[in-house]
Amino acid sequence: MKKYFYSFLFLASGIIMLSNSSGRGTVSGQGAAGAPGDGLTCASGNCHGSGGTFNASVDIFLVKDNEQVTEYRPGETYELGVVIISANGNPSRYGFQMTAVVDSDDSGAGTFSELESNVKSLELNNRTYLEHNGSSTFDDFGAVWTAPAEGTGAVTIYAAGIAANGNGGTSGDSGALNEVTITEADLSSIKVLSSDEMSFSPNPAKDFIFIDTKLNQSMVYDVVSVDGAKVASGNLENNAIDVSQLQNGLYIVTVQGDNFIYRQKIYKR
Repeated sequence: MKKYFYSFLFLASGIIMLSNSSGRGTVSGQGAAGAPGDGLTCASGNCHGSGGTFNASVDIFLVKDNEQVTEYRPGETYELGVVIISANGNPSRYGFQMTAVVDSDDSGAGTFSELESNVKSLELNNRTYLEHNGSSTFDDFGAVWTAPAEGTGAVTIYAAGIAANGNGGTSGDSGALNEVTITEADLSSIKVLSSDEMSFSPNPAKDFIFIDTKLNQSMVYDVVSVDGAKVASGNLENNAIDVSQLQNGLYIVTVQGDNFIYRQKIYKR
C-alpha cells in the first residue's frame, strides 16, 4: 500500500511526544485526532504545536480501485491513507492518530484491517483509533477500512499528524489536523442481483471462481475474508477470478457493475 500512496501523491500533486516514540492513545489512553471528545490534540500548543519548523499538513486519502472517493458503499472495503506533508525542512520522524466517526452519534464507523507495519490499533472512547507504532521514518500510514452498515449515514475521518526533528523534545516540531467527511452512497438505484441473474462456481473453489451471468459490461470484484480483510480485487476479466494463492477458508466475493452488485460466500479449498 505504501508504494501506491507515494504513486498517488505524485499523480495528484506529488500523540504524545515522539521522543517517547509512542502515541497519546498508547501512553495516556486518550484520543488526540481532533474527533469529538478528544480534547488535546497532537497539534495543540502544549504538545507538538501547529506551526513549527516544518509547517506540516495532513492529507487523508480514501481509495477504491485506484481512485479517490468521497462516498462509501456500505460493507465495501477501501484503502485508507494518512500522509504527513512538510512544506519546509526535512523531518526525521513522523507520527499520527486517526479515527472514523459516525456524524449522527459520534460512534466509531466501520472496521480497520491490514495495518501497515508502522500502524497500531487501539480501542478508545468506544471507537477504534489508529496511531503510529513507534516513531516512524515514513511519512505515510495506511490500512484497509471496511465501511459500516447501510443506513449509517455520513462518516467523518479525523486525523492528526506530526513532523518531528527527533531532538528528544517538542521544540521545532510541527503538528497538524485534518478531517474529511465521506457520505453514504445512495444505493436505491443499485440493483442487488439474485442467484438467478448471477452465480459463482465451483464452490468450494481451488484455482478459479467462474462467474455465470448474461450481463455484458465491465465489472470489478473484491474478495474479503470473514474477518473483513480484503485479500484480492481488480477488474473482472474473462468472467473468472484467480483464487489459487489464497489460503483455504471462507470468503465473501463481491462483483459490481455500474448499476448492480452481487455477493456470494465461497469456500477456498
